[in-house]
Amino acid sequence: MRRTVVWAGLLAVGVGLVGLGVFLGVTRLDDADKWGSVVAATVAVLGLPLTAYGVLLARRQGGGTGGQSVTGSVVGGGVAQVRGVRGNVRIGTPASPAPPAAAAGPPTSGATAPGGSGGQSITGSWTAGGTRQVDDVVGDVDVER
Repeated sequence: MRRTVVWAGLLAVGVGLVGLGVFLGVTRLDDADKWGSVVAATVAVLGLPLTAYGVLLARRQGGGTGGQSVTGSVVGGGVAQVRGVRGNVRIGTPASPAPPAAAAGPPTSGATAPGGSGGQSITGSWTAGGTRQVDDVVGDVDVER
């Protein structure tokens, strides 16, 4: 159904453009220039709000927000995710590594930090070491053993 609507819309736009071309082709040059200016101004006036809407929609969907994720992985050590640092961060060695038998268990699932696409998550992964997730840091973070 949706494809039919898209194809019908494209067909209507195509027919309209062909009709406009024929109309401008049979009119006098001075009149065609005036009509072309009117059409160009109309397209510009309609295009500006559509562009603004597209930018707002892209921001709302989180496009390019820089989230971090580990998905479908087997990690022999630990995982450290750091995001949005404007100060110093020192992580150190992984804390309390899990025994090797723990890697044979079920994978992790779900997001481990809120924030949607801009947050941090570890999903469907096995880790043999510790997992550290540090989000929006403004000051110093010093995580050690």
